[in-house]
Amino acid sequence: MNRLNRKLVIFMSVLLMVAGIVGCSSKGTTSSDKNDSAVKSGDQIVLKLSEPQVDDYPDSIAEKEFAKKVEELSDGRIKVEVYTGGQLGDETTTIEQTQVGIIDIGRANAGPLTQFADSLGIFSFPFLFDSREHMWNALESSLREDLFSDLEESDLIGLAFYDAGARSFYSTEPIETVKDIKGKKIRVMQNDILIDAFKKLGTSPTPLAASEVYSALQMGVIEGGENNVSTYVADGHFEVAKNFTLSEHLRIPGVLFMSKSSWDKLSEDDQKIIKEAALESEKTQLEQYDKYAQTSMDRVMESGNNVVELSDEERAKFREKVQPLYKEYESTYGPLFDAIDEAR
Repeated sequence: MNRLNRKLVIFMSVLLMVAGIVGCSSKGTTSSDKNDSAVKSGDQIVLKLSEPQVDDYPDSIAEKEFAKKVEELSDGRIKVEVYTGGQLGDETTTIEQTQVGIIDIGRANAGPLTQFADSLGIFSFPFLFDSREHMWNALESSLREDLFSDLEESDLIGLAFYDAGARSFYSTEPIETVKDIKGKKIRVMQNDILIDAFKKLGTSPTPLAASEVYSALQMGVIEGGENNVSTYVADGHFEVAKNFTLSEHLRIPGVLFMSKSSWDKLSEDDQKIIKEAALESEKTQLEQYDKYAQTSMDRVMESGNNVVELSDEERAKFREKVQPLYKEYESTYGPLFDAIDEAR
């Protein structure tokens, strides 16, 4: 199905689901009433922002600061209403609703966004980044604009990246070396690149819905999974998989984005306000995420779980195992790989 047909299908199905939701508005006028003209710079504007996570999650806190900054910079003329806890839908629904302009601003992990912007698949490559600093150095280079440019082709305007920590292995038996993971049934996301990567690591990758992981660990259907420490705790997996290996093999950030149709209604000055506030919210989100992750790690340690720190030498062995994957995707992601290498 081409992009045009897909957008038409999404629009019709989502419209039925969310009838009554009002998009970008000016002086009480809905966005649908203003499709053919930009909102005037002096008009009151209300933007709806959808956040799938709960109210006290780092992204939610950052988005509220974003809303405050937008209101401040616009002298109260632009208001952003933040709907947390998935009130307007989960990540996929949020993307689809924002794409067709029913929601003005959304936030989702780069993973599900890959189906709308192929280049975001770059974050699916294990051991792509040496550290968080390396990832942010890359995002401060041309990489950010390259990824956001691809996103715009699906009628989404990239505003900011939010940190989602590093994903590491957790398991029912300790994983201390690359040999320890061989043959293990490890839950992975439904992602072709990741599945291929975990096969190269010698595991038996097992795609499962997140809601099925806890029981699968309990019953021995799988022997481990991989995620950031916050999710490891929040989903209760630390209760049934007592070993957490700090492999930090994946860094998949969140993305704050805006509907292109809502964006195009704004004046150039108002677009600058949105951009400035969004970029500033990245700092808030980083600070909040560090606190959130530390609280989660404290709980892991208090529970007596085994936390394994890989040596640089052992981590290099893991990375070496997945190197063939980079060569296989060189024709697709070559320039992005180069940009990330240059940011080291």
